[in-house]
Amino acid sequence: MSRRVPEFAVVTGVFLGLSALVSGVALGWSLYATVVVTAGVSYPFVAFGVLRDDDPAATIRPRPVLALGFAVAAAGAVGVLLDDPTPRGALFALSVAALLAAPPAGYATRYGADVNPLSPTATVFAGGTVGTALVVAGLAIGAPYVGTAVGIAAGLGAALYGTARGVAFAARTKRRAAAGGALLGLGIVAAGVARGGPLADWLLVGTAIALVPSLYAALTRESDGRSVRSR
Repeated sequence: MSRRVPEFAVVTGVFLGLSALVSGVALGWSLYATVVVTAGVSYPFVAFGVLRDDDPAATIRPRPVLALGFAVAAAGAVGVLLDDPTPRGALFALSVAALLAAPPAGYATRYGADVNPLSPTATVFAGGTVGTALVVAGLAIGAPYVGTAVGIAAGLGAALYGTARGVAFAARTKRRAAAGGALLGLGIVAAGVARGGPLADWLLVGTAIALVPSLYAALTRESDGRSVRSR
């Protein structure tokens, strides 16, 4: 009986998701609301099934999950843009897409759907570049909270992905990155002071930039120990 629990949870999640989808269409919900509610009721059950299954990849194929996750993310982003076709709406759409795509992308990465065309090192640098651009875009269009959140998710997620795929930064490099992040964060706050006006947005962005390298170093301390033992 216990072996059927993971499969039953997945089936329940799919059923509830389809029910929410049909309800949204029948009741005239917006595309954004329909997608978010569908994902909200189905993802937890699927996640429970994955966690309880000894071999989830045999039950739930990673590549179809990844494709479905990207389709759901794209639909959520389009739904946001239909309601708010502005630069701020585009940034929010990107954040919604990232939030919806993260669980299936994480699952696919964990269980071997090797579809990333970039090398792990290139992925780390691309994620850092995109994350920085999103933070700057958030400041530029007056949506610093959204830009910072999505930027951190992109940069930190790419760095953790790279670490899981064998990209090893020396402890000294991590300490230097943490120091550089702190200096950059202080520079951003100083720029806000020089501009005048409210400092809350600049403090938020500066603090986030300062903390992310230290957070990455803390999350990957085990990899430092493994690399030292392997020498």
